[in-house]
Amino acid sequence: MGIRVKNLHNFVGTLKYNQTLTATVNRDLFSVPFAGFISGVRAKLGTAGTGAQATIVDVNLNGTTVFAAATKVTLAATTGVASYSALTSAPTPVAAGDIVSIDIDQIATAPINLAVDVIISRTPLADADHSTNLDDVL
Repeated sequence: MGIRVKNLHNFVGTLKYNQTLTATVNRDLFSVPFAGFISGVRAKLGTAGTGAQATIVDVNLNGTTVFAAATKVTLAATTGVASYSALTSAPTPVAAGDIVSIDIDQIATAPINLAVDVIISRTPLADADHSTNLDDVL
């Protein structure tokens, strides 16, 4: 029997917007601490918005989106439930010193407090689809 050490090969960068959201670019950012791969993205609103329009968030690597589709991270208008587009390459390679940032591309009416976790792994996951294999991360 061995001891499993969590987070040994992962880094979770949390990007935040701690107020009522407005559409903006480069809202928050962090520098990647080591070469690896973006193996997952998770997003959550503190309070969902209202109206019919969803909130769309983009995650950028050195100023370029990491998503293959225009819907990126979509947070449903009234529930804030997140859905994710596929990454441009899964997993997405990163280098130490790369800049990961978020843009708020579209907002519902008055969503509040956004947190986006970007999981950086030292080794690629075979099925990096934003949310699987996160037992090593939590």
